[in-house]
Amino acid sequence: MEPKDSDVEGVENWDDIIAGGDVKKIQDRLQRDLKGLMRTWKRRLRGYSVVILYKRGRIDSTDTDKLFQALQEIDPNKRNNVLLIIESGGGDPKSGYQISKLCREWAADKFMVAVPRHAKSAATMIALGADQVHMGLLSELGPVDPQVLGVPMLAIQDSIETITQCVNDNPGESGAKMWAEYLSSQFRFDQLGRNQRVVESIVQYAERLLVAGKSDRPRANEIANRLVHDYKDHGFVIDSEEAIEIFGEASVVVSSNELSFSEEVYRVIRNVEIGLRGPDPYPNAISPSIDPWSHTARVKAVGALDNCVSVIPPRRPTPPREFENEPESDYGL
Repeated sequence: MEPKDSDVEGVENWDDIIAGGDVKKIQDRLQRDLKGLMRTWKRRLRGYSVVILYKRGRIDSTDTDKLFQALQEIDPNKRNNVLLIIESGGGDPKSGYQISKLCREWAADKFMVAVPRHAKSAATMIALGADQVHMGLLSELGPVDPQVLGVPMLAIQDSIETITQCVNDNPGESGAKMWAEYLSSQFRFDQLGRNQRVVESIVQYAERLLVAGKSDRPRANEIANRLVHDYKDHGFVIDSEEAIEIFGEASVVVSSNELSFSEEVYRVIRNVEIGLRGPDPYPNAISPSIDPWSHTARVKAVGALDNCVSVIPPRRPTPPREFENEPESDYGL
C-alpha cells in the first residue's frame, strides 16, 4: 500500500505499522508522509497557505479553531492566498460559515477550495465562499438543506402539505378526524416555526458567502435558494458538470495543480484509513443511528499539512438502536 517509501531501508512499511496498532506510530508516520508531499509540491503551490479539513465526523467549532491556529502559524501577516482541501460529509452550518469566512479573510487575494471526493452539506457551505472550487471526476458537492437526526427540516413542511391535501381529498367527518388525529399526535407549531426560520437562515448564510465569493446579490440569492430548496435528496450528487451549471465556468476548475495535489493528499490519508478499517460488527444493520466508523480507528486531518493528523482509536461497538429512540440534537447539514 502507498506511500512508496515503505521499502526504503530502515523505514517500516505501512502494513506492519497498521498491524502493530500503535496509534502514535501511525499518526507520526502519516504526518511525515503528508509533510513529504507538501515539500514535493511546494514550488507548484507557491503563494498558497495550504490547509486541510479531512473529517469523517461532524464539522464543528473545534475545526474552526484548528484552522484559525494553522493559518496564524503559516501566514501571520496574511500575505498568501489560501487553498483549503476538503473531504467531509458535513456538520454544523454555523461552523461551515465561519470556516469559509475565516479562509476568505486570511487570503491575500484568492481563496480556493479543492474537493478530491466529497464536500457535502456544511462542507459545500464552505465552498460557497471560495473564488474557485477545484473538482475532479469523483468530486461531489451537495444540497445545503438543514437536517434533524437525518430528517430534512423541509420534510416537516412537506408533511403538512401532504396531510392537508389528504384532508381536502376526504371532505367531511373523515377528513376532519384525520386532521385532528395528526395535530394531537404529531404536530408542534413551535417546531414548525423553528424549522422554517432555520431553513431561512441557511439561505442567508449561503447568500452571504456567495456574495463574498464575488457573486452579485440577485444571482447569490438564486443559487442559495436552489441549494436549499430544489434538491429532494440531501445526498444528491452535485458533480463538476452540474456545479459549473450552477456557479459558472469561471468558478469551477476541473484540471489544476491544486486539484492534483488534493488527490495525492486524499490518496495518502485514505489508504491509511482503509488499512485501519476492521470488520463490521453489524453488517446487516440498516438503522441510521449506526455510525459505520464506530468499530474502527479513524483518521482526522484538520489544519496545516505539517501538523494536522489525529488518529482516533476504535470505539467500543454499540448495538443497533431504533431511529426514533435517538436523543434529540441540534440541526445540522
